[in-house]
Amino acid sequence: MPITNAVDLLKLLTLSSTALPVGAYCYSQGVESAIEKGFIHDESSSKAYFEEVLEMVLVRFELPILKRLMQHFADEHTFLYWAEIYRASRESKELLAESQQLAFSLNAWIKEVLIQPVEVKKQFGFVPVYAQLCGRLGLKEADVLTAYSFSLLENQVLGAVKTVPLGQMSGQRILWHLHGLIPEAIQRAMAVHDDEMSSSLPQYAMLSMQHETQYSRLFRS
Repeated sequence: MPITNAVDLLKLLTLSSTALPVGAYCYSQGVESAIEKGFIHDESSSKAYFEEVLEMVLVRFELPILKRLMQHFADEHTFLYWAEIYRASRESKELLAESQQLAFSLNAWIKEVLIQPVEVKKQFGFVPVYAQLCGRLGLKEADVLTAYSFSLLENQVLGAVKTVPLGQMSGQRILWHLHGLIPEAIQRAMAVHDDEMSSSLPQYAMLSMQHETQYSRLFRS
């Protein structure tokens, strides 16, 4: 379903903006380790890596669970069931710490900017807090999944731009390519059944764990 009014569009743009003070720019989510290991070393390898992130991280797990959390934002029992599953999917120390720090910062934004009470504790991580907020704001699921995909992929691509390093135009070509894949990816993620969801990505988790002891680091994950 397309965005139908400017109010919803502005809410989504705000939540997707790099100006949102949650500190996402501090984290690479394993990208820095992938560069260290040589998986990402130029524009072509970066594009291939981020296509895998879209398919394996977002379509298979994070987008379907975001959808379910939004659907049940007012049903405490079911919401907590999916929130626990999301928290359990943070397989490394850094991924869990990142998710909880982003959740803490988003909760602070909710209290200070929206002047609303916080309903999801930070220990569940960022996606449950984000989903609860989007549900309370009355945003459409497909629109939120699109905005979330944009934010996550942009942050990771910018990590590669800074660290490989890639040129700004190279990063923009990668993002433009990924944007062309997102609409169809959202449709598939919306259709994923409960028993088809999977966060099992051993190599992705290993990249995150290797980052914890990496000699030189720009990012916190």
